[in-house]
Amino acid sequence: MAEQGKLLDVVSDFSYDSENRSWNRAYRQWRRAARSRCMYRYQGNRNEVSYVDGNAVSRPNPRHVEQAALANTAEVLGLALLLHLIVTVLGSALMVGMLRLLSVNIHIDMLSLSVGGNRNAVTFVRLVTRTLKFCIPAAVVIRRCKLPRSVSAPFYFGGLPETIAAIGAAMVTAGICILISQDIGVSLAQELFTYKSRLSLIVYGVFDICVLSILSELLLRGTFLPVLRQFGDTFAIAVTGIISFLLPNTLPDRLTELLIGLASGYLLLRGGSLAKCILLRMICSALRYAGLVLVYANHAMPLWMYGLLLISIGMMAIAFFVRIRRGRIRLHNRETLLKEGKKISVMLQTVTLLPWLGLSVLLLLCQIFF
Repeated sequence: MAEQGKLLDVVSDFSYDSENRSWNRAYRQWRRAARSRCMYRYQGNRNEVSYVDGNAVSRPNPRHVEQAALANTAEVLGLALLLHLIVTVLGSALMVGMLRLLSVNIHIDMLSLSVGGNRNAVTFVRLVTRTLKFCIPAAVVIRRCKLPRSVSAPFYFGGLPETIAAIGAAMVTAGICILISQDIGVSLAQELFTYKSRLSLIVYGVFDICVLSILSELLLRGTFLPVLRQFGDTFAIAVTGIISFLLPNTLPDRLTELLIGLASGYLLLRGGSLAKCILLRMICSALRYAGLVLVYANHAMPLWMYGLLLISIGMMAIAFFVRIRRGRIRLHNRETLLKEGKKISVMLQTVTLLPWLGLSVLLLLCQIFF
């Protein structure tokens, strides 16, 4: 028979402790009510094991329940990531091919995924593909995991310390990116500000800073993170950060995405607001564009000095956040029944996530060595 032990309810035992109480209630309600194979729910004896005795019905092992829910979740995320990769690679190539048939001067480098040629055409291709590659995967996760808007897009404009932390993290991230990619920044500034069409430059800049920040955070922190959070806060932040790093991108931008992923993931779980994550990404993008303007303005300030200045101010903002919040900066959902290694093993055994990971790592290696 089942062993006696402490009763376990993984939904009730979870700590819903963000600064946004509405998100806490919505997240708990979603875990209770959503009809999805991705939901991790279990009530029973913590030490209960399956048994067979005559006509008795065996009861589930809580670890097996968590493993099954994680496998289903990884399958959905893998499908979404494959769609993201397909739209990124094939979507751009398809659009470039169609425009070339119309005699438009445009081309694509399949290794770096960079598009060149007519500026207006390039801007159009980038706007469309970057919109679709975030919207389609997000829609898949929301539908398959039954995510309500109150969970996937919590907008809470309170929490001044979290806002200051977001600004500080954005400045530190932008400063680090500028320092490690000064040569790329110079060449990019020369490319951007030689645009014959200023309208294309302005449209793409506004899209990159505002629209793309909203779309990327909606996918990564609005859908991926809440679904993974069932299996632990730190696990969810780490996995979404790694996913951000592996998404097709240039090498310096991969590091930027990793830093943004870690900082935004923490701010979402601590502050309970997607607005803080979007603000962080918007400020980081705007500061990087400001660095390009400095290059174009005949080095009004050296890039290394600008980067160090951003890091210094950003660290002071983060220190202020830590001092104000003091004992309330920890994440409490750090462990579940499965160990971290087992969770990674379960995710890598899914038929959708493993192919995406293999293709993404292969693309990364090609960028490094070629």
